[in-house]
Amino acid sequence: MARRLRLLMKRCDGNVAIAFAVAFIPLVMLVGVVVDHARATDVRARLQQAADVAALGVIREAPVLSQADFEKRARSFFDAAYAGIPGITLSRFTPTRSGTQIKIEAVASMPTSFARLMHPEPISVAVSSESAAGGQAIEVALVLDTTGSMNQDGKLPALKQAAKDFLTYLDKTVLSRSDAKVALVPFTTQVNLGPITTSAAWLSYTKLNEVNAQSWQGCLSDRDQPYDAQMPVTAFTSANAYPAAKCTSVSTQTHQPKLSRIQPLGTDYAVLRTAIDAIEADGNTNVGIGVAWGMEALTPDGPLATATAMADARVRKIMIVLTDGDNTQNRWEQEICSYKLINWRLRYVCNGASAAIDARTLEACTAAKAAKITIYTVRVIEGNETMLRSCASENGFFYNVLTAADLKPAFQSIGSSIAKFRLTQ
Repeated sequence: MARRLRLLMKRCDGNVAIAFAVAFIPLVMLVGVVVDHARATDVRARLQQAADVAALGVIREAPVLSQADFEKRARSFFDAAYAGIPGITLSRFTPTRSGTQIKIEAVASMPTSFARLMHPEPISVAVSSESAAGGQAIEVALVLDTTGSMNQDGKLPALKQAAKDFLTYLDKTVLSRSDAKVALVPFTTQVNLGPITTSAAWLSYTKLNEVNAQSWQGCLSDRDQPYDAQMPVTAFTSANAYPAAKCTSVSTQTHQPKLSRIQPLGTDYAVLRTAIDAIEADGNTNVGIGVAWGMEALTPDGPLATATAMADARVRKIMIVLTDGDNTQNRWEQEICSYKLINWRLRYVCNGASAAIDARTLEACTAAKAAKITIYTVRVIEGNETMLRSCASENGFFYNVLTAADLKPAFQSIGSSIAKFRLTQ
């Protein structure tokens, strides 16, 4: 082909020369158009990818950023994803936000090549990407260990602040409070429902628990097995009832339980913050009863009955379980350790009850996950890491907090994770 072209150019025939000249210019312009179109397609693809990354990245932080910081963060996400193309100038980058909607617009200026004979001005390549927060409503149960060890190492004050910051974050990532309901479930070896009713069909009184309808202050212990690790039911019998119990920790001044009351799902964050501030730490650990009542808080059955239907696909159910220690006691078992002389050596020996309590806890975690409740677990300095990892819905949903100060970023990470984001355009 090249040889024929050279021969054609050497011909002296005027008609051939004129015909070649007339055909050559459009041919060059056509080649230029094809080349420029391919370049523009490549530029657009790179710009679009970077705009998508920026839209999805900045929306996680947008609710808590000033306008100036929002624009800087959006640009930093964009720049990290868009390496740039030699000769191409980014002529406009515009991030905007409205409520929980984010829009990223980017325009690049691309000089033409041979096609500049027809189009001397640079070509503008424009893209846009939109993302939205809060694609689903969420119902969250904060299942918090309030045992005596939380008084150590500044854990309780740090937990209170992190939990309240978490509420603030949720409040800014949804269009309506009704899309982010939160329950508070403080636990020790018991939970405290408050003496809302002393004659409910789901309550049972036994001599073993040393309480009756007149003396009950609202504390509950584990249900009979296997119901202690199962989802709530709609029909109550003596077998699956909730045992009223004598509160294990009572204030000497007020004679009221130290264990804070459960706050059912709701949208009054001021009430939740007040309840969080009022938490006191005392008693032993039973993570299993915490998980069980996390299920109670997130389901429409059982004593609380404030949640939406489990089959409602628009609502995502989430449980955040935090503890700072090993399981030590439930209704049937108590971990007891002491020094014993074994083979003429003094050894510190425990009776192994923790393992049995761990097993009941994992049964409850399994039941919750089977019901499509997403579980995040947080280990604060101490606790059974293996059990808590197994309880979490995914390995990445387990947080190993090594200092009290790390509680805040842990809750921030969980908040970012549970917020549903999607590209809308």
